[in-house]
Amino acid sequence: MGAQTANARRSPISEKIDVPSKLTLAAALVLAASAAIAQVFPTKPIRIISPYPPGGSTDIVARLLAPAMSRSLGQPVLVENRAGAAGAIGAELVARAAPDGYTLLFTTSGTHTSILFISRIVPYDPIKDFTPITAAVTQSGVLLLNASFEATSFKELLSYAKNNPGKLSYGTAGVGSSFHIMGEIIKLAAGIDMVHVPYKGGAPVAQAVASGEVPLVMLSNTSGMAAVRSGKARGIAVLGDKRLAELPGVPVISELLPGVERPADWLGFYGPGGMSPALLAQLHAEILKGLQVPEVVRGLHAAGMEVFGNKPEEFAVLIKRDVELFRKMVPIAGIKPE
Repeated sequence: MGAQTANARRSPISEKIDVPSKLTLAAALVLAASAAIAQVFPTKPIRIISPYPPGGSTDIVARLLAPAMSRSLGQPVLVENRAGAAGAIGAELVARAAPDGYTLLFTTSGTHTSILFISRIVPYDPIKDFTPITAAVTQSGVLLLNASFEATSFKELLSYAKNNPGKLSYGTAGVGSSFHIMGEIIKLAAGIDMVHVPYKGGAPVAQAVASGEVPLVMLSNTSGMAAVRSGKARGIAVLGDKRLAELPGVPVISELLPGVERPADWLGFYGPGGMSPALLAQLHAEILKGLQVPEVVRGLHAAGMEVFGNKPEEFAVLIKRDVELFRKMVPIAGIKPE
């Protein structure tokens, strides 16, 4: 009776497949499903979150790249500006998104390096909550003066600052930005007093110096060169490691203040933490492909950008290196967490 009951409970399939075979079949089905998902990505629009206002460097590059990626992927690639809190609002949005490839972050180093040392509360973990994809491009920085300001060179600016202590103000894209840190280091190295005026991105900073709202600004060459071309601002120093073709007669900051250098500035893509290796590889390949499209390359060069496009693992190492760099620079600059 017991044997008959046991036999009655056994299905024809169970008679033909042993337990190890069942496990092998289950694993194969899971792999097949994962492969099918990877093959059909994407099936809906992809969002690139730029955590700064329109018109800044991240916005410019994202909007150059989005059409090329859209053509390749066969789905709309949309750029959304989610500015505020030194980029933390947009970054947090991506950190909390599903790691399915449909929400990406394109940002400066600030949201993942200096913010750790200038904000008391960071609403995400820059390492654990993101999947680094690539540092897509690098850019330089410029020190710009309003065209009507009485000083016309870096030397004259220092003279003005020393003769008018506390009266010179300078604008940047926000508290704790790499340019804010650079400004404070210049203050210390030159022995001058300047008042920091934070804005919410590169575009507002460029508008501020062009209008004369502030006499001096430090921002990316991508955001700042339009003000120079319009004749409303003049470049007096390059915040980078080499002179710019657009400003051939303008020296780099280390020529003016020996020993003072600004770290290389990269703009990079991230996904939410936990993205699958297959999806990461696909997105990395698509971004690098987009960076080689002729009209994208021309647009990047016009904006003063250089293509970088490192591997995800290399990007992760770069982020950790820069975290340690800012760990040293922020105290030197005298910036306190807020």
